[in-house]
Amino acid sequence: LAMNEERHQNLSYVKVTSGKSKLVVRQSKKRPQGEVLYKVSLKKALGANSVRKLTVILGFMGILVPYPQYVKQNDPHLVKYNGCLYITSPYLVKKQTTTIKLSTPNVISSTKAKPHSHKGDKITYGPYTNIQPYTHKALSLHFESKAEFATVTEMEREIKVCHWGGVVFTETYNLRNSGANLKDVFSRIDYERMQRGSSFDFLNAKLPKNSYGIDYRDDIGNISTSNVRETSRNVVMEMRPRFPLFGGWHTVFKLFYTVPIMQLVSSIVGSSSYILNTTFSTPFDNLIVEEATIKVVLPEGSSDIKWITPFAIDSVDTEVQKTYLDLTGRPVLVLKAKNLMRYHNQYFQVWYSYPSIMIHRGPLFVVIGFATFFACVIIASRIDLTIGARTKDKTE
Repeated sequence: LAMNEERHQNLSYVKVTSGKSKLVVRQSKKRPQGEVLYKVSLKKALGANSVRKLTVILGFMGILVPYPQYVKQNDPHLVKYNGCLYITSPYLVKKQTTTIKLSTPNVISSTKAKPHSHKGDKITYGPYTNIQPYTHKALSLHFESKAEFATVTEMEREIKVCHWGGVVFTETYNLRNSGANLKDVFSRIDYERMQRGSSFDFLNAKLPKNSYGIDYRDDIGNISTSNVRETSRNVVMEMRPRFPLFGGWHTVFKLFYTVPIMQLVSSIVGSSSYILNTTFSTPFDNLIVEEATIKVVLPEGSSDIKWITPFAIDSVDTEVQKTYLDLTGRPVLVLKAKNLMRYHNQYFQVWYSYPSIMIHRGPLFVVIGFATFFACVIIASRIDLTIGARTKDKTE
């Protein structure tokens, strides 16, 4: 696979499959003609005159630019896309057809390369034949977009494992609308008349099945404009912020929920080891995350901590978190990643050892604490410290 350096800076996700098999993809150090290459390893060598069908998914962030950058509340949200008409390839491409699916049929302008057709919300270029390696031809589109430009600038996701209860999730989001900025003042009357421009006021999260204790709040307090419903596969939470988010506006909120521990944590038979298996990124649909911090808080006394993620991340660190009934603190695995999208919401695993006797230490501390307290109360109640009684005894 090949792409130019400018487009590579926006690359967030790469996946190549052959049928149902996922292939290994690694970035190459070679830079022919200044192109960035990715090497795909086939499971079986491709013989002469044989054919292998590959499906390539490339996820990019920030390639749709609002144009104009400032709009009124009732103006359509127009964006611009600049790319390449041909697929950038280090090989000769015998035949290629490019199909672009838009969110609306309203196209202001587009590259008029022949042959091409525009039907509804689809633009088709090609077919083109015998395209030489590393051939570039500019493609430009200016069109109306109904997509929500919901961007999370910072996300912190804390996953706390408690063997006495469940796995507690605490997620903090700094949400921003990265679409065209609102030019004039906001009008609630025009908004109720469906003049909403590039704004959005609805978020949809798919939480794990059997989630409970769900709470959604910001700095002011609880936000009641939300709804929770159960499906056969998960718990769907429909959320509405306190106010609609127009371009350039942002809000900060927190999401809390708990999942039964037996659903996410499994034990390894014949040992004191456990495996936490949960998703890495955000449960919200159609959100992109610029910077994400995932904190996995394990029970106090956990050791031999190992982890594996389905994709490369930016950094890994460890720290200690102290809470009630802790002596040495709980080990925390800190994973950081940038530029996440819905393709990154995959399962990752954390292995750790946790002796069974440690599970009973917390309740034992509580029992000992109460027993000590009541013993002190009993002893104190039996001590006679009255001065009058002693004076009477001495007189007698």
